[in-house]
Amino acid sequence: MERNGEITVIEKETGVTPESVGYLSSTIQKLDDHLKKLVAEDKLQCAGYLLARHGKTFALRSMGPLRYSEDRPFLPNSIRRIASITKVFVAVAIMQLVEEGLLRLDQPVAEIIPEFNKPGLNAITIFHLLTHTSGLRPDPGAFFEPYPEDYSWFRKKNWIKSALSGPQAVEPGKEWRYSSTCFTILGEIVTRVSGIHFETYVIENIARPLQMTETFFDVPDDLEERVCFANKWEHQWYQKGKEKPRPKWAAPRAGGGLFSTMENLARLGQMLLNKGTLDGKRVLARKTVESMTRNHLHGVKNYCWGAGGTEMEYGLGFNVYSNNTFLSPGSFSHEGAGLCGLYVDPVEELVFVYICPLNEKYGWLPEAVINLRNIAWSGLI
Repeated sequence: MERNGEITVIEKETGVTPESVGYLSSTIQKLDDHLKKLVAEDKLQCAGYLLARHGKTFALRSMGPLRYSEDRPFLPNSIRRIASITKVFVAVAIMQLVEEGLLRLDQPVAEIIPEFNKPGLNAITIFHLLTHTSGLRPDPGAFFEPYPEDYSWFRKKNWIKSALSGPQAVEPGKEWRYSSTCFTILGEIVTRVSGIHFETYVIENIARPLQMTETFFDVPDDLEERVCFANKWEHQWYQKGKEKPRPKWAAPRAGGGLFSTMENLARLGQMLLNKGTLDGKRVLARKTVESMTRNHLHGVKNYCWGAGGTEMEYGLGFNVYSNNTFLSPGSFSHEGAGLCGLYVDPVEELVFVYICPLNEKYGWLPEAVINLRNIAWSGLI
């Protein structure tokens, strides 16, 4: 494994050939070459991907260094913070509570969190939070603002009031504004309604039934050597979290706090592809998954990250697609900063997971998302 010379691809044997599930072996080489080039150009520190079709994993590969300061390789089972893919777990948890009759999507958040019982805020519903249409603060930099607000509200004792401070830019339901604030609040709702802290709820009710045994908010000490860090800041942030226990009043890490592996994420994707079940365990009802993965927005505009006011398609916690290059209509996904993604195509019965840690000078890289996705779908026979 070399950064400036020949990049070695590490493969985990799955016992399934691409052709046996209707996929071109030659496309695997194209994916490898594409990612090796990005690693060699120092755009990505490392890269890995998993492809599964008809419930069978036929490609699980990785390349590049595990850490910014070491030459150890990034392996197919390396652990990486999955950032905003955590929001999928939030959505699943909320919908489990909806299934149990403990929540409803049109329920005002003010019925659960008193800080929302103010003019404007009292119109925000759980649906608005799930679909990023609440009008609450978007993620810093979403509008390329020169001096974006930070996440300092997250670290304050009265974090809810701090997160809600300032004016609402738009009224609920009018505009799609990607907001980790919304999903942090949803995590708090899970805690208050279920009586179980959100982070414990996710592990006990989602990760454990799906046998996602290497998915954590806090990575065990004996697995720390497998964690991928792309820069010094990430490593320091991780170490600080290990050294200082989180106070009881801390905001739930619902916006992006989970760590996982490609194989674990594929299990989540396969459960959704199977309409709520995996290996005999039901996590969601069939109708719930169908509802989560279809478009719920009509006439809602998106101006985030240069979208320019395009009409947004969004499900309950997922990007959904009716017309996106090679993806079949009905496909859905979620990405995570830094960079990772989970894509599911129900028509092709395809699950695609990638973890492509960016060089710290890049905030996002289309070649590691859009180009990569197009190559992956082009292999379907």
